[in-house]
Amino acid sequence: MDNDNNFLTDLSIFVSKNFEISESDSLIPVGDSTTLEEFKIYLTDRLAFLLDNKYDILIKFLYRIDVPEEKLSGLFAERNRDYIPAALANLIIERSLQKVRFRQKYKNGEL
Repeated sequence: MDNDNNFLTDLSIFVSKNFEISESDSLIPVGDSTTLEEFKIYLTDRLAFLLDNKYDILIKFLYRIDVPEEKLSGLFAERNRDYIPAALANLIIERSLQKVRFRQKYKNGEL
């Protein structure tokens, strides 16, 4: 369980760093989530705010995270926009998990 908490902390920090607007400020600050589901809910809420209020900045950060463009294009082409924040959260978590796992493997000498 402790390893899961460390992993969630690493994921939260990674996402927060990718949404930094300055060295000490992030549009998605590290939260106090204890589960991945809590983190997803938190991230979805923050993304809904960004989608409604800072769309251009959100797009910039999605490219920074390297969310595949074809997935973003398909998502933003949909007529029903209510589910976009949750879908974005899934894409961000998926891509961030890939990067966190890769970095952990590299750090542990597994690559």
